[in-house]
Order: sequence, then C-alpha cells, then structure tokens
Amino acid sequence: MNFRKINMDVWDRRECFEHFSTVAKSTYSITVDVDISEFMKFIRENGYRMFPAFTWIVTRAINAREEFRMGYDENGDLGIWDEIYPDYAVIDEETKVMDTLCTPYDKDFMKFYAAIREDMEAYKIEKKRTDSYPNFFIASCIPWIPYSSFTASNESSYTFLFPMVTWGKYCEAAGKVTMPLTLQIHHAVADGYHCGLFFRDVEEMLRRPELFLKK
Repeated sequence: MNFRKINMDVWDRRECFEHFSTVAKSTYSITVDVDISEFMKFIRENGYRMFPAFTWIVTRAINAREEFRMGYDENGDLGIWDEIYPDYAVIDEETKVMDTLCTPYDKDFMKFYAAIREDMEAYKIEKKRTDSYPNFFIASCIPWIPYSSFTASNESSYTFLFPMVTWGKYCEAAGKVTMPLTLQIHHAVADGYHCGLFFRDVEEMLRRPELFLKK
C-alpha cells in the first residue's frame, strides 16, 4: 500500500476541505434503491454468494475515486492511499455479537472473492480475526430490513474521512429486484458529484455483471 501526501499549497480542494473540516464540520449520506436484478441472476447461475460478490463491487467503485481514498498517515498528514480495503461486519452465530474483518482489495474479482470467503470461513470456524490496516473503509450489510435511509454518527474526536457503504434487505416485485444502498462520506473530501459517480459505477456493474465478475 502506498500513501501520497497532499500538497496543500497547490491543492484545488483546499478551501473546501478546510471549510468542511473546521468551520462547518459535516458528514452526509445518500441512499439509492439500486436494481440488482441482473446481478442476482448472474450470481445464482454461477453459485456466488451475495455478500462477498457485492462487497467487491462497492470496493471497486470506492477505489475508482481518489476522493474516497483520502485519509491521514501515522504522522497526521493528509493524503491519498493508492487503494483502500473493506472493513466489514460479521456476526458471531453463538453470541450474536458483531465483529469486523478486513480483506485486502484485489482488482481481480475471483482472487478477492476467494480471499474474503476464506477470511469469513476462518472466523466462522475458528473465530480467527484478520490483520488490521490503516487504509480502509466500512462496508456493512443489514440484511434483515429494507430501509429508505441510513445514517451513522461518529462521536470520536478523530476526523474519519473514509466512506461508509451500507446496504439492506433486497426486495423482489414485478420481476425486479431492488436493494437500498447508502454511501456516507465526510463533506470535506467529497461532494454530491463524487457520490453520483460512485452510484453510476455500481449500477453499471450491477447491470452487466458478466463483464466484471469474471473467472
């Protein structure tokens, strides 16, 4: 993993970043009902599990934009990671308490899919946790309920710049399958325009999964 420090003196977004990180500190979330009809058909035909496959899709879309890869290094310097990894929730089937794992991203779908399945299975059988990484975003699924909006508050004093991506229970009606998908981000690093690009990228992969989820 590589980290490129931002030169604030020449950075185009400097004023916007300083405004939303000091004067008007704010995060925001956008929820869209995405059509996953073709995606669900494809993964069922190929025997893929929904959560690992969809996690790769959102991770690919997040990594496509440097605005979503901003963070601080160990010295507190602002910069951009070359890629970030999904830190995702898993549930202990005995206690029903949530835990988190983190699987390094790979542009190759099958490599990532195999790695995240291995990490999830190791936790399920041995309660084995993964390594932690400084370059991560949060990926979370709420498969028990459909929802129309979702917002998580961060009460830490730490300024959390990485995105949070959440999706809920999908619904089938009139031959169409839809699912709520939420992107939450700090306004200092990304605007609605960048969120629009994220949803566009995700929807493109969902419409034509055979082009992206390749063996």
